Amino acid sequence: MTTVRKLLAVLLLLLAPVMAMAADVSQQKAKLDGLGQQIGTIETSIGEKATDDTALVKLRISLDTFSKSLIDFGVSLRPRINEINARLTSLGDPPKEGEPAEAVEVSEERKALLEEKAQNNALLGEAESLSIRASRAIDRIGDLRRDLFTNTLFQSTDVEGALGRDVFETFARELTRATQQLTSRVQFMYSFRTSELLYALTLSLFVGLATWFGVRRMFGAFGRTGSGDAVDNSYINRLSLAFWSTTVPSLAMAAALAVAYSLFDYFGVFTPQTGDLTEALLVSVAAIFFIQRLANALLSPGHPERRLILVSDRAARVLVAFLIALAVIHVVDYFIGRSNEIFSAPLNLTVAKSLISSLLISAVLVMIALVKPFHDGESGRAYGWPAWIRIPLLLIAIFIIAAAVSGYIGLARFAAAQVVVTGAILATMFIGVQAGQVMAAEGVFPHSTIGTRLKQTFSLSDTALDQLGLALSFVVYAAVFIIGLPLILLQWGFNQLDIQTWLYRILTDIRIGNISISLIGILFGLVVFVVGFLVTRRFQRWLDGTVMARSRVDPGVRNSIRTIVGYTGIALAAVIGLSAAGFDLSSLAIIAGALSLGIGFGLQNIVSNFVSGLILLAERPFKVGDWIVAGNTAGFVRKISVRATEIETFQSQTVILPNSELINSAVGNWHHRNHRGRIEIPVGVAYGIKPRRVHELLLEVASKEPRVLKTPPPSVVFRGFGDSALDFELRCHVPEVLDGVEVATNLRYEIVEAFERENIPIPFPQRDVNLKIEDIEKLADAIEAARTRKGGSRPAAKI
Repeated sequence: MTTVRKLLAVLLLLLAPVMAMAADVSQQKAKLDGLGQQIGTIETSIGEKATDDTALVKLRISLDTFSKSLIDFGVSLRPRINEINARLTSLGDPPKEGEPAEAVEVSEERKALLEEKAQNNALLGEAESLSIRASRAIDRIGDLRRDLFTNTLFQSTDVEGALGRDVFETFARELTRATQQLTSRVQFMYSFRTSELLYALTLSLFVGLATWFGVRRMFGAFGRTGSGDAVDNSYINRLSLAFWSTTVPSLAMAAALAVAYSLFDYFGVFTPQTGDLTEALLVSVAAIFFIQRLANALLSPGHPERRLILVSDRAARVLVAFLIALAVIHVVDYFIGRSNEIFSAPLNLTVAKSLISSLLISAVLVMIALVKPFHDGESGRAYGWPAWIRIPLLLIAIFIIAAAVSGYIGLARFAAAQVVVTGAILATMFIGVQAGQVMAAEGVFPHSTIGTRLKQTFSLSDTALDQLGLALSFVVYAAVFIIGLPLILLQWGFNQLDIQTWLYRILTDIRIGNISISLIGILFGLVVFVVGFLVTRRFQRWLDGTVMARSRVDPGVRNSIRTIVGYTGIALAAVIGLSAAGFDLSSLAIIAGALSLGIGFGLQNIVSNFVSGLILLAERPFKVGDWIVAGNTAGFVRKISVRATEIETFQSQTVILPNSELINSAVGNWHHRNHRGRIEIPVGVAYGIKPRRVHELLLEVASKEPRVLKTPPPSVVFRGFGDSALDFELRCHVPEVLDGVEVATNLRYEIVEAFERENIPIPFPQRDVNLKIEDIEKLADAIEAARTRKGGSRPAAKI
């Protein structure tokens, strides 16, 4: 019985890995089956929602998520497959015929591994098949959405029926029905929910006005610049004024209307229909206000000096009226269309309003093209637009009319809408991009209103404000494109979910080969690094100015600790920032290998200086403030970094010495252990003076100097017998070696005065010149000959 139990235990031990592998494969198979069911459901939904563009976009997003799940599934199998391959390699091939048989355990393990590998490869094959199905579904969705867009634009409609009597009767009937619904809702709120209605009206009025003035106060300063004709009348400043005078009031209006709508909705004033209708009405009001501000910013009928398009005053007023008319026509068409959708009006009303609005917009375009906005300064004759403006306007108007008359009312309405909306967006983007230049222009931002306020509040210099203006200009550029491009894409048939998906991919999943880059991750990593850098700098200042300053730590030690803490903090911030950005730190080993190769070829000097700097900071053979001598350089240490050391010489020259030179060569440090130093003053006296008296006088002079140390005591050395004097040397120690020159000067004054009192002369070298008589005669003859050549008749000098 015991033997049987042992055999069963051994069998269970052998089967345990196989059972675990089978369970793991079963789990993976179940997960893959779930993915297969998911793609099947999506394929069925595509067929059912073939005419719903929004539903197709949502299915497209579901397919993206499904594709990522397939990738994750394949990645999850790779480690196990690699382990199996590695184990099979270590087991080796099975024995060939004629070779000794291998152990049974090895054969069973190889067999189990090969079976598991085959099952995993089968799962990968099924996953690849699902990936192909997903790709085909994505292509099908793209084809369906293109067909929907094309059919919407090129669907032919009966024009005669669009303006028949029944259309007007239907319009009157639907208008009456909508009016009755709105009136009944207002009467109900007034009769039964008066308090909610009053609260909503009061709060929306006050909060809306507060939002309006708050936005204008917050951003209105960008549009105002300081005084000066060069700034006020420049074209770039006019662009800035146009941009901010358009965007700031428009943002304020949109925010105020959004707050008012939210308050009404919060108090339950709206029904689903009235809420949607009010939303459409507020959007229409905001759109008309925006285009009105844009037209006035571009043409400025009341301020010719701010006008961007240099037309006559009369033409500016006419063009502003035409542009506002375009906006009103388009917005009214949009509002009626939304009303038709909300109240489920008949289709012929939608066709009729699209036809009428398209024809009206084309008529306004023709009138704009026929305007004569310019005047000849000499003759005073008015002339029209250049051909490159007038002809495209006329062609667009003719195209819209032709499409509408031919029955392609959807195409005509689409073209008309792009003229109004896309044109307004592009005009705003243009003046926004151009206005960003005014903030980047040198000397403009510091003199603006907001620049002046920042300068007064934070004591910023003009250079710092210029740099801030440059940074803000990039923010304006980014805002213009981030907001403008999606709006244009929305107008050209793209869905909001499409744009969100593209933006998500751009920010989180940019693929270059097998490498995935996340802009959000990189931005987050940069933010983490900047925060870590600022925290490190703050901690350095706190440690140096609070902890070490109170502890009376030596300045050199404080500098070393501050530097080491700084580099350590920056290194940690860099590592944490890289990790937060999504970089695999294990891959840095490859970079380290490449760096080591570069070090071997050309970076050894840099690394040598870096390591030498670390040694200097750790061993501290000298510190900041020390007087050192390195080769031919002598001066005070001002800064020790990891690459080089700054030394200020006595001539106030800054010398940058690589740290490797300070490590590999001899360096003298006058302040290494203490600041004490010895000075030597050589003195010579005439022969005949008693040497011991001189010795006593020199010691007496040294003892009277207060800055000469008593321990060790001053000493006098009789150095020898010179050519004209007895040579002595006075040696004294001073507590501060920097005072050595001044102390030596004072001692020399005292020595001279002491020797004068004792009548001890200080000899100086004397030279006797002996001339021979024949040399003197030759010199006289030469002088005489020179005078004779000059015509002189003076007698020769007597020698």
